Amino acid sequence: MSMKIKVFMAAMAIILAAGCCRYGDYSDYEDEDVWTPAWVINMGAPEVDGCGWMIQIGDEYFYPVNLEDEYRVEVLPVKIRYTYDPVEYRCGLSGKRYPSIRITQIVIDAPLVLTAREREQDKLPMDGFKMDSAYVNGDFLFVHVSFGGGCRQHHFNLWRLLPNSLDPPPIELMLSHDAKEDPCDAWITEWLVFSMEPLRIKNKHEVTFLLRGSPEMSAYFGTYLYKY
Repeated sequence: MSMKIKVFMAAMAIILAAGCCRYGDYSDYEDEDVWTPAWVINMGAPEVDGCGWMIQIGDEYFYPVNLEDEYRVEVLPVKIRYTYDPVEYRCGLSGKRYPSIRITQIVIDAPLVLTAREREQDKLPMDGFKMDSAYVNGDFLFVHVSFGGGCRQHHFNLWRLLPNSLDPPPIELMLSHDAKEDPCDAWITEWLVFSMEPLRIKNKHEVTFLLRGSPEMSAYFGTYLYKY
């Protein structure tokens, strides 16, 4: 075997070895037949040295080459199926590199609105929080909340309350908040997303509902329209 061929084969072995391990740290995530929990994250506009819309899986970030506009919602919980794209993504002043992925399937991963049963409504956990804003997008209600904590996982649920005495009774929704006796007082802000499909009424294409605000508020946070 000539020296040139030996050198060429050695170089190819190095290239192949590097290529096989390029995404070795992420191999546990890639499985086209498995739904992977993830978040859609906005890391700033690329024209001002941000990285644009990214997918967060665990503590890792990936650039989705084909993320559709309807899923470009800040801090959107999703489940995805995907494959790796061969071209790395570079962004920002530092030119930081991220693996690129191609999404084959994506669904929003949001809990359903729950219906409170008799005698259950007054027992819902109502630890303190502040509701900052809320809006409807498609089948989903997005609610931005703030609360004290930082040491334990807090649980929020969105409940449809029992009908009141008005005729006809309005649809009322309320957040419950279980702080799990969190002893810390860091100020946390986050978006919550809930599926409103349980509010659908047969032969209708829209529903108006009232949203209750923070536990200490006696007034409603607002009136919202859900079209479907």
